[in-house]
Amino acid sequence: MGVTRRRLLRALGLAAPLVLAMSGPSAAQLNILNGRPLNTRGDAPPFAAGPESIVTVYSQIVPGPGGRGASLSVTADIAPPWHTYSTTQKPVQATPTEITVDKSPDYRLDGEFRPNLPPEIDQKEGATFEIHKGSVTWQAPLEIGPGVDVKSLKVTGHARIQVCSNVCLQPTRFDFTAEVDPKQIASNQQPAATGVYAPKDKHVEAKLRGRLEPASVEPGGTTQLILTAEPTAGWHVYGLADNDKEAVGFKPTLIALTKTSGLRAERPTASEKPVEAPALLPDAQPLRFYNKTVTWSTVISIPKGTKPGEYPIEGFVGYQTCRDTECKAPIAARFEGLITVGTAGKKGAPLAFFDAKYGEAAKAAAEHPFPKSIESAAASDLSLIVVIGFSLVGGFLLNFMPCVLPVIGLKILSFAEQAGRSRAHVLTLNLWYSLGLLSVFLVLATLASAVNLGLRDTNLGWGEQFSSTSFNITMVAVVFVMALSFLGVWEIPIPGFVGSSKANDVALREGATGAFAKGVLTTVLATPCTGPLLSSVFGYTLNQPPLVTYLIFSCVGLGMASPYLAVGAFPQLIRFLPKPGAWMDTFKHMMGFVMLGTIVFLFSFMDRNYLVATFAMMVGLWAGCWWIGRTSLVEPLPRRLMAWTQGGLFAALIGLSAFTWLTPHASIIPWKAFSPAELARLNGEGQTVMVDFTAEWCANCKFNLYHSIETKEVLDLLNQNKVVPLLADWTTGSPEIKQSLESLKRGGIPLLAIFPAGKPPILLDALISKQQVLDALRQAGPSNPIDGEADGKSLTASTAPR
Repeated sequence: MGVTRRRLLRALGLAAPLVLAMSGPSAAQLNILNGRPLNTRGDAPPFAAGPESIVTVYSQIVPGPGGRGASLSVTADIAPPWHTYSTTQKPVQATPTEITVDKSPDYRLDGEFRPNLPPEIDQKEGATFEIHKGSVTWQAPLEIGPGVDVKSLKVTGHARIQVCSNVCLQPTRFDFTAEVDPKQIASNQQPAATGVYAPKDKHVEAKLRGRLEPASVEPGGTTQLILTAEPTAGWHVYGLADNDKEAVGFKPTLIALTKTSGLRAERPTASEKPVEAPALLPDAQPLRFYNKTVTWSTVISIPKGTKPGEYPIEGFVGYQTCRDTECKAPIAARFEGLITVGTAGKKGAPLAFFDAKYGEAAKAAAEHPFPKSIESAAASDLSLIVVIGFSLVGGFLLNFMPCVLPVIGLKILSFAEQAGRSRAHVLTLNLWYSLGLLSVFLVLATLASAVNLGLRDTNLGWGEQFSSTSFNITMVAVVFVMALSFLGVWEIPIPGFVGSSKANDVALREGATGAFAKGVLTTVLATPCTGPLLSSVFGYTLNQPPLVTYLIFSCVGLGMASPYLAVGAFPQLIRFLPKPGAWMDTFKHMMGFVMLGTIVFLFSFMDRNYLVATFAMMVGLWAGCWWIGRTSLVEPLPRRLMAWTQGGLFAALIGLSAFTWLTPHASIIPWKAFSPAELARLNGEGQTVMVDFTAEWCANCKFNLYHSIETKEVLDLLNQNKVVPLLADWTTGSPEIKQSLESLKRGGIPLLAIFPAGKPPILLDALISKQQVLDALRQAGPSNPIDGEADGKSLTASTAPR
């Protein structure tokens, strides 16, 4: 889920976080000197001026069949024996390839870049490297803006690529401008929507047909995506599966929708029951296949309120044909269709089919699962009574999931405090705790019901909130301040949460507010853990009436709350706990460390771009809580309020600063990588060059960048004077950059150097203002190329993070 800086800062509140994430190849694998190869073995491959002599990058817009849509392809030709890394390479081990497309109202990316060939896997010293050699093409779908002619479309962007062999060169930015090849337009003019897939391999023994029925639907209605396989006599295709790992030795039929344009699709259903045969291997699933024509139908719902218009549908179907004595290689087809939302009338419309690979279908099925899985489909056949039983048992088992353990410690402490109290008091507190549990489940039930009624296009399912970076950072903040309270740094003034001060009796007594808050927190932390039976239970709620959905979610909540309700009704159940005493402090401190472990768990799947800022936020929270903890809860209210205000403001300042300075920054100036050779070349051509000597660890550099250099006024003047901006990134060290600084008689950074052609450089160091940058650029004057025209076009804003 995408996170904008404004949304993230608004979600923080007091919050602020973690671990320095490192980017670039592993030192165990590579010896890297930024921008310059370091040959430790004496056998480094020869190269000329730099990566530009090793890698050639070119791009192209490929129009879609029938004039619908387009895709952007970016190709890198890499000279042997060099290689580069995939876009999915783990950054802590090597530098992944990054492809960034500039924003434009004429187009937008409608998916991720995928390579034409999978990367080679190279494992060295415990690290895994995904490498590409020779030539690799990445392709991503494009959505063309209204009224834009693809024939005249231009897409600009850049690829950040690092090449390695026995050594590695500095990651280099390659700019590109993609256009349509007129030959491609001509080749895509023929009608494509025939509704029949005729693969190039004429030996595939099954005909595939596809259509949308109907093709024109009113808002609130439904249509069906129909795919039919017709095996040749004596041959068969295998049954439908969610992924290709469900069968051993044979490839199941896979159907995946990669684009639904916001419409809701259910899981496909088959017109026939498959034939089952015994598994060929022990403990394997039985073989399921069709030896006659079978049709899979996918119901697509158009939510109420959908605007009239055309809604493209795209996806993959993969299958394998076999007979008793032989099997053909598995194949796949990509399909496209168009649903018209408006008035009903147009009946069926054929799909357009295109050749694809079974691996592409398998990857699409894994990345775009249908909301109703095979397991949940089986659950829909269960009776409501059975599902209610599953709900109660599954909810009870959630209490034993590892995600819940930190907050269960809170309840153990409160149980100890409740021991010996009146039965009515114990029951009341546990009822409040149970209400906190149920409140979260009722919110989830409301969201699920809204989806089923078509009031929402997407569902916030069980645990799905943990896909939100804002939510994860907020949870880190909440759990961290609770851990600090357990460790005695401060006291949360909610009765029953900590009770670390023996001088404050009110903190030793659990109140209704504390009990309710604990119930909410316990449930929120439990949502990443799906206990046994709950997958079928939540699958059952899909497309159920709101009353049933609320009933099922409430039963799960009741099951989770059942131990606490039992303790409330029968307090003698907790008499085995020792009486409140010194052991509670020890146990409380232990639970504090368990909560810190929960933070490690949250960090394990958080967006790595926000780890450093989140860690800085935690330091701010630590300082704020420490300051608040210096003032006892028995102090007068004005003093406590003053301490809270001061500590809260300090924590907020650190958190906001962290997420302003330590998160990815979208450059508005399209920097190019610095090298002395590139600077000499540009100056020799009469270009004025601006070089920013900077590093990620330089705070003054970042201040200059954000407040003085990366401004619209500076960008406008760069465009006006045709000044070329170069970025000298000294983050990981570079002898070339160090030598350049020494030649300018500077021993450190920040430094902004402007090099007019044929004139001495203008140097701005330390903290600088925007006006100083503008004055220096005006003093340097415009580029005056030898050929009379500046090299390159006007600079445009880039969205790539620096």
